[in-house]
Amino acid sequence: MRAFTCRLAAHTGLVPTGDEVVFVDIDSKVKPVYGPAKQGTSFGYTKQRGLHFQIVTVKTSTYAPVIVATRLRKGSAKSGKGCASLLREAMATVRTMGITAQIIVRADSAHFSHKVVAACRAHGARFSLAVAVKKKIRQAIAAIADDAWTPIQYTTSVWDAEEKRWISDAEIAEAPFTAFTSEKKASRHGPAHRAPRQAPEPRVRARGAERAVQCLAGASPRPCTCSGSSTRSTTPTGAR
Repeated sequence: MRAFTCRLAAHTGLVPTGDEVVFVDIDSKVKPVYGPAKQGTSFGYTKQRGLHFQIVTVKTSTYAPVIVATRLRKGSAKSGKGCASLLREAMATVRTMGITAQIIVRADSAHFSHKVVAACRAHGARFSLAVAVKKKIRQAIAAIADDAWTPIQYTTSVWDAEEKRWISDAEIAEAPFTAFTSEKKASRHGPAHRAPRQAPEPRVRARGAERAVQCLAGASPRPCTCSGSSTRSTTPTGAR
């Protein structure tokens, strides 16, 4: 698939090879199927019989997504299973396509792991990953001063399932955070910049930890210069 994708990109110009920032997005989806005889079908978190595939695309702000890697898995596979190896394969393909610009990998919280971060850093990529809200994340968010939050506007409104309404604005703050401290020393990663987003209403601000969406992190402790609009999350509650 890599050879085909690279030749296709070279002949069609589907992906630019200039200096424009390139986004590599990884996600998974359960495809429902009918009939128990189909190989690999089983029940996963959707409670439907299906196949659970992974897909990686590459795009820029001016070019549509192009599929660069896929993997078909059984329906009961966890969303993030094997994502690091698929991401490595995808980024190798992206570089082989002649893309030398900065890569930003984007994914939801199912793909937040030290292996994914290692894959990003191995290819010199920055990353924007949603993070499940746990105790340390809540503590870090609570420590952010009220005047440190900056208003942002979404390019399009997003649906808030909890509030049952559309939201077109939010607030963002930045703070350093060291993840994966429970991993072996060789697998740990140094501090990166975490940028939680939340809706601005005071009653929502009070439960800000539950409203954290995105972890914007760089390939180094340096701040990430991406705007809020560059994140891939489509709802204000990105953690599963």
